[in-house]
Amino acid sequence: MSSLLQQHGELCTPMISYPQALETLLRIVQPLPSECLPLIAAYGRTIATPLIAPHAMPPFDQSLVDGYALRSSDTRAATSTQSVRLALGQTLTAGEHLEQPLEPRQAIRIMTGAPVPPGANTVIKMEESEVEAGALVMRRPLPRGLYVQRCGAEIRRGTVVLRQGERLTPQRIGVALALGLDSVDVMRRPRVALIAPGDELLPPGAAWQPGKKWCSNIYALDIRVQELGCTSLNLGIVPDTLESLSTQLRRGLETDVVVILGASGRGDHDFAARAMAAIGAEMVFRGVATSPGRSVTVARCAQTLIVGLPGSPWATFVGFEVFVWPVLRAMLGQHPALPVRQLATLATPLQGRPGVTSFVPARLQPRTTGWLALPIENMLELARAESSPVGLIVVPPHRRSLPSGSRVRLQPITPW
Repeated sequence: MSSLLQQHGELCTPMISYPQALETLLRIVQPLPSECLPLIAAYGRTIATPLIAPHAMPPFDQSLVDGYALRSSDTRAATSTQSVRLALGQTLTAGEHLEQPLEPRQAIRIMTGAPVPPGANTVIKMEESEVEAGALVMRRPLPRGLYVQRCGAEIRRGTVVLRQGERLTPQRIGVALALGLDSVDVMRRPRVALIAPGDELLPPGAAWQPGKKWCSNIYALDIRVQELGCTSLNLGIVPDTLESLSTQLRRGLETDVVVILGASGRGDHDFAARAMAAIGAEMVFRGVATSPGRSVTVARCAQTLIVGLPGSPWATFVGFEVFVWPVLRAMLGQHPALPVRQLATLATPLQGRPGVTSFVPARLQPRTTGWLALPIENMLELARAESSPVGLIVVPPHRRSLPSGSRVRLQPITPW
């Protein structure tokens, strides 16, 4: 079978560059349809339609303190030796309002968050006020607007509050609810199937066997997929046979993206490309000039994108971030699809590979002059580094080496 594929050129296609691969992926991927959800059930979802403020926030002039609302002009003549007395009216609490304007030389007691009544334009704090015989005694003039938050001071009516492509956090949901909104259009969650081929793989907790190793990739990526706001379908570990992989691959066609973790190389037991062909998938590209990830294979079957990644935990981790994550962002309508790269200063030298885009995980340390990037060399370092921001240093294909102190670009993985 391998020689037959070689004769037909399926294993001998030239590698493409990473920019070419990414451009190809983003060209064939379209945003998913949207759906309407209650805001209180939309945590973590991606906004499909911008949310416009139907009302101002606050929706009226409100008091910022407990105190007395009055006209500033009524206090103009007040001095420490010549006081002004203002008759006290009713008390106004949060949730109440007065339709009648405040009478001249009158004040009303007002609570925090209550609407400032018509005619009043300033508030004196309770602890700074003096009340005597049913009157507010003023011994100094007050300026207009003191302790008054104007209508729309936080958000004006018609303001774009939440933009398309943003994820709904508790804070964003809270703002939308405070504006009287109760529902939101969100992008449908991308559905991602994960398959781990390998006769050498053991499930978690299984007894060790000579020549075997415990599988971690599929379970770590299962969680990562959900962390990114998508739905995961774990199709498990499958034997290293064309039939087994093809069977699970067909099951994965009900999803938007299938990720095969391993078997993407060109060896006798690397069945990813052959399984793609067996189910009728159309090859998009095979082989990308990246390190790690030279064997990355991408095909398409109907509306499902199939991505074959290298099987080692290190290469799988990097490959998912630089190939699959941009695809999922595009499906969610997030712009740009590739996370914005940040600048940092390299702490230790790095070697590049001519003609190959290299991705090196790094943890970030803040400095007064910006971020310092410290390359990570193994999975244990990576696990321990997650208390700090983590990203991928991008080493361009034209750089043979990067000395310490170089300014480098990083693709974020965890929030900075």
